[in-house]
Amino acid sequence: MGRRKKLKKTGRLKIRKKTLLSAVAMGFLLSSLLVIFSFLQKGSFLIKINQFLLTWLGGGAIFVPLLLLSLGLFFTKIETPLREINVSLGTLLLLLAFSGLTKGGIVGHLIWEQLSFLITNIGAALFLVFTLLIALVILFNTSLDQLLAFLVKSFLAVKKRLISGKIKRPIFVSQPPSAPTTSVKPEEKKQPSPISPPPPSEKPEEKQEEGFSLLNKEEALVSSPPKQVWRYPPLDILEEVENKEADRGDVKKNADIIERTLDSFGIIARVAEINKGPAVTQYALEVALGTKLSKITALANDLALALAAPTGQIRIEAPIPGRSLVGIEVPNKKPRIVSLREMLESPAMKRSKSVLMVPLGLDVSGNPQVANVGKMPHVLIAGQTGAGKSVLLNAWISTLLMRATPDEVRLLLIDPKRVEMSRYNGVPHLLAPVMHNPKEIISALHWTMKEMERRYKLFTEVGARNIEAYNEKAGFQALPYVFIFIDELADIMLFSPAEVEDAICRIAQMARATGIHLILATQRPSVDVLTGLIKANIPCRISFAVASMTDSRVIIDTPGAEKLLGRGDMLYVPPDQAKPTRIQGPFISDREVSRLIEFLKSQREAQYDERVVTQPIPTGNANTVLVNGEERDSLFLDAAQMAVREGKISASLLQRKLKIGYARAARILDQLEAAGIIGPAEGSKPREALVSSLPEELTNQ
Repeated sequence: MGRRKKLKKTGRLKIRKKTLLSAVAMGFLLSSLLVIFSFLQKGSFLIKINQFLLTWLGGGAIFVPLLLLSLGLFFTKIETPLREINVSLGTLLLLLAFSGLTKGGIVGHLIWEQLSFLITNIGAALFLVFTLLIALVILFNTSLDQLLAFLVKSFLAVKKRLISGKIKRPIFVSQPPSAPTTSVKPEEKKQPSPISPPPPSEKPEEKQEEGFSLLNKEEALVSSPPKQVWRYPPLDILEEVENKEADRGDVKKNADIIERTLDSFGIIARVAEINKGPAVTQYALEVALGTKLSKITALANDLALALAAPTGQIRIEAPIPGRSLVGIEVPNKKPRIVSLREMLESPAMKRSKSVLMVPLGLDVSGNPQVANVGKMPHVLIAGQTGAGKSVLLNAWISTLLMRATPDEVRLLLIDPKRVEMSRYNGVPHLLAPVMHNPKEIISALHWTMKEMERRYKLFTEVGARNIEAYNEKAGFQALPYVFIFIDELADIMLFSPAEVEDAICRIAQMARATGIHLILATQRPSVDVLTGLIKANIPCRISFAVASMTDSRVIIDTPGAEKLLGRGDMLYVPPDQAKPTRIQGPFISDREVSRLIEFLKSQREAQYDERVVTQPIPTGNANTVLVNGEERDSLFLDAAQMAVREGKISASLLQRKLKIGYARAARILDQLEAAGIIGPAEGSKPREALVSSLPEELTNQ
């Protein structure tokens, strides 16, 4: 007897698990929308839904849409806080507690009656109130003290707004507000000037008095700004680049070529996923157990040959950080431009209210990457000509100008090349005009060290550890952040290597807590420019395309930067990460920068601090310093103070008090006479002092 042939069963419904979950999720989302629309009391079906909810839940029906939305998102893979299970549980408890407190609907009456029967009316009310608090704690996934602090803060804020009738402006908005027609009180401004004390109240607090007296002890960076509200530049200033997709070629064919090429060399691997970046396409490989990664990395040239890579070379990341995959990055035939506007509109930038946040660009997966300069806290940038260093600096400067007021952030721009940053002259955020002269640059570095020491003294007086704690104690933005951008470090190092290296190392070691940050860029990452001391004190590095593997090892301590494509393609190494991340940096055009500068200049005039470029700097002679282009003895200030104190001075007095020779004492007398502090010589008589106190410009040096 022959075997029976098994007949194939046809017509059976086979639904995958993902399909079923998606259908359930869409059902919940549709129900949420129907409940929301039912509150409009339009449509017979929607009216019936609304009546049903009010009959059973009363006022608690307003929480039903949130509950249905959370349940719907729970069955999806959408990354959002609403899909967490605590949101669904907290909303359900909130619905039941609110219905019971308000005795709303059949469910609310039932809950209240049962609890009243068991623990009396007062007990029922207390039980439901505490259940309401528990529901809020679970819903927001927080603690009770944080919840109570938030409720108290919100109540006080609403009360203050009702009294004043004004609403504070957020830190960053996309459209500028209309100019106010009425006068604005100091307390209603975004933030007062660094030297403007907080407005006195009827009952001043100890914190306000402390901040006020503190600011009167030392001079601030700038004078008081005009009485007008700062208008933030709108995003319309930046151009919206058409996001044309990059030309990646046939990615499926490339994946097959990679697998076959590795198989021909005896390596079993499978392309698990393809990440489409703006400049490169990353093919993530799963390799067989027991395969040495060195075998794959050694085949970079063979893979580039098989793939016919546009630039003739590819980059292999083995392994991808945080994943058990090997990444093969193949350059796109035509990259995609990443605009600064696209980065500022990204959720990562919008969520952050910190003025220290700057955009980095898009990674190889196309995800926006941003960084907080306060956590870097200083950056070394290197790359050959045309690689994208200056574009990144312009993007960061423009971001700071768009997101911060001159009271929050001040800039020092150093451009020995004289071509990139000169257009920023006149911007109200600048502490001094854009500097090109090496002597002015060294003076600015010395001023930065003095400002750092001054701020530490202020912190010590109030018991603050850093600038954030100090500003919090003062009650307003008492001290602004200071950013120092240097576009070409090599030119400054050639002028005075020891002086520049000592200044940079001292600032990098100690300035983090004071809100002073260095951004150094150079196109020559050699060991005589990026010395060991500088690299040790600045762990955050960014490398654009460099000429050789040696340059790559100098800037990021590993090879790889020599294989970058240029035009914004970079490797980013933060302090807390050992391996670099490949990112396509943001692009901003000259026309966008010009429009931004014109907008900022129309609001406020720049107020420069002359002390920045008039600091004494050492010369070749150990006994002299350079002040305003003139050589002065290092004991000049001591001699001037002695002359004012004694009322007269002579060479013999200087010799005895300062323990110096006659020739040096005579030179100091000539310098004092040239400065107008003492009179001319009258034979052997001591010279009379012409001033009763030293000029302010001398004491500040």
